[in-house]
Amino acid sequence: MRLEGTVCPMPTPTTGRDIDTDALAEYTSYLINGGVHGLFPCGSIGEFPSLTRAQRSNVLETVVDSADDVPVLAGCGHTSAGDVAEHIRDADAAGVDAAVVVTPYYLSTTQDGLQRFFETIADDSSLPIVLYNIPALTGEELSVDLVSTMAEHPNVVGLKDTSGDLTFLYDVIETTPSDFDVFQGASELAIASLELGASGLIAGPANVFPRPVAQLYDSYRHSDYDHARQLMNSVVNPVVSTMNDIPTAAAMKHLVRRSGIDIGTPLPPLPQLDDAQRERLDHCYDSVLASVTV
Repeated sequence: MRLEGTVCPMPTPTTGRDIDTDALAEYTSYLINGGVHGLFPCGSIGEFPSLTRAQRSNVLETVVDSADDVPVLAGCGHTSAGDVAEHIRDADAAGVDAAVVVTPYYLSTTQDGLQRFFETIADDSSLPIVLYNIPALTGEELSVDLVSTMAEHPNVVGLKDTSGDLTFLYDVIETTPSDFDVFQGASELAIASLELGASGLIAGPANVFPRPVAQLYDSYRHSDYDHARQLMNSVVNPVVSTMNDIPTAAAMKHLVRRSGIDIGTPLPPLPQLDDAQRERLDHCYDSVLASVTV
């Protein structure tokens, strides 16, 4: 299975502290109708550390039921290899296509420790594994050598890199097999990463403007570089810039509500937005909406 294109890292619709499955099904259909090439529930934007195991399963089942033939990558992150294995089993039972496993957090470790962690998980996984590197949030960073080593494992099929380090991304692409799929998770580096040979983008702005962000990837792949750059400057960069110092999940939920689907507010411990933050996000949404076809 090849994973490529614009994958949307989905926020989790909630009502109070419960999952709003009706809103989630509606929202999943909205993203698919917008042309995204893949869905990524239960990731960072999906507030996975704030969800129970049962809630994660509920999210994945709902997304898969509404996803048609669009690939679903399930966030299965946890600090415990045993808990990751349980999340992967739940994801497999829900019918997802691959499991995304973030580096463990809280306990500091080494590259050897990370290798033990990922090998333990991959050896027993019933799903293909996508490694997830986001050192700003986990405090742990995958090395190029470790990614290259893990890429030799038959169950490890790709990497989501949100380090913001283009040299790291380039080196991973150069030292892994051609069928190892590398995704850029920092949307502001979308075109630069495609130029380096990335398989695709896991792009937060696709939550709000799915069609333009999907078209950015499609335009680039069809060598329409001017259109790709135009979408980068009119959609991706304004959204990323506006959200730069606003909690991501909270900002996404607000922007999605502006697009017509109420998916609730962030779960504790994330804060609510203040009036100034909402005003900035509203201004960004209105400006982008005026410049593109959604």
